[in-house]
Amino acid sequence: MSLSFHLNFNGQCEEAFHFYADHLGGSIGTMLRLKDSPVPLSRLTADAGAEDRGQQILHANICIEGVEIAGADVAPDQYQTPTGFCVLLGVDSKARVEAIFNALQAGGQVILAPQQTFWSPCYAIVVDRFGVPWKINCVA
Repeated sequence: MSLSFHLNFNGQCEEAFHFYADHLGGSIGTMLRLKDSPVPLSRLTADAGAEDRGQQILHANICIEGVEIAGADVAPDQYQTPTGFCVLLGVDSKARVEAIFNALQAGGQVILAPQQTFWSPCYAIVVDRFGVPWKINCVA
């Protein structure tokens, strides 16, 4: 058995995964576009303008330090801002927390700036510009 996360995006999956690869050291595996599916676009998408969505991502995955995150673009009327969870990153230094936080907060929303807590020498919470909530925890 394996466990991974699947994130829905509002047309920004490819951009997000390249951003995560650059700033989190991830390796992108699959990047399958709607137009490349053997299933006709009209069957994959029920929304008007489905042909315009051909470049969007049907399925992608990225591996970040052994953890897989999958994602896809969903139709605009099906997209919901992620709530009720955060992607938790455990890193080995305060400097790494701050570097990741600085990358993720650009264009995003700071919930908790990096700071010492009773369980961690450095902990932060941020929602990135793609709407994905992250908690970054120094575990050293």
